[in-house]
Amino acid sequence: MIELEQLQHLVTFQECQTLSKAAKQLHISQPVLTRSMQKLEEELEVNLFNRTKNKIAFNETGLLAVSLAKRILDDTKDMKKQLVDFDRKLHTFAIGSCAPAPLSYLSRKFSQFYPQRTLLTEIKDMYILIKGLKEKDYTIIIMPYDIENEQIESIPFMEEQLFFSLPLNHPLAHKKSISLKEMDGEKMLLMSNIGFWNDMHKKTMPHTKFLIQNDRSVFYDLVELSTLPSFTSDYVMKTEIMPQNRVIIPISDAQSHATFYCWYLRENESQLRTLLYHL
Repeated sequence: MIELEQLQHLVTFQECQTLSKAAKQLHISQPVLTRSMQKLEEELEVNLFNRTKNKIAFNETGLLAVSLAKRILDDTKDMKKQLVDFDRKLHTFAIGSCAPAPLSYLSRKFSQFYPQRTLLTEIKDMYILIKGLKEKDYTIIIMPYDIENEQIESIPFMEEQLFFSLPLNHPLAHKKSISLKEMDGEKMLLMSNIGFWNDMHKKTMPHTKFLIQNDRSVFYDLVELSTLPSFTSDYVMKTEIMPQNRVIIPISDAQSHATFYCWYLRENESQLRTLLYHL
């Protein structure tokens, strides 16, 4: 029976041109390599080489064998990759989100109902999420609007309301609500990787200088120790301890509120039924 190792030996010899170089690259002895190719000839029942006293070279049949061997080795690698990817998808959920809060909420639900499965999560732009769902890179995506077509279904599962977090001595700290326009032009702390909220802040507060923080712990330290305004949300206030030297004021603009929807392919509804039922 022909072995893949023999085919690799054949291809390596063709690439190196000499037995000694090929054996060195394969980390085997030259006699072992010679026997391997002789055995391959026996299995194929054809001669692959022109042999002289001090030289061995491919004949025409051998050159065709190398070409076919390369194809078989490439197909084997592709087969392995496809099987590994398929097996990973069977045991892995991939969730892409347009914002961090609903991703955190859905991740907790996932861990509750699918403890044996691996969860992969990321925050991406919405056009990337939609493309990824259609191409089956994601099991679920989280979007701030609904959809219903032949391939994709969506259900609402969470709402989030943004608030301003102001120091106690801020000029607007006494107000019951504040618009984004009223705060535009100040310096504000802002977390990075907040998805579509980032675009909303930039569009509605074009004159504001946002001091972007990548480290969440550093961000919370700055919120507590500095006099710079920041954003928070009703979800964050339920899951995090808020500093005592801050006043939390609702944002009056409609853009500060989002309803999040779980999008999934209709063909995957059966495997998601438990999660969807408890959202």
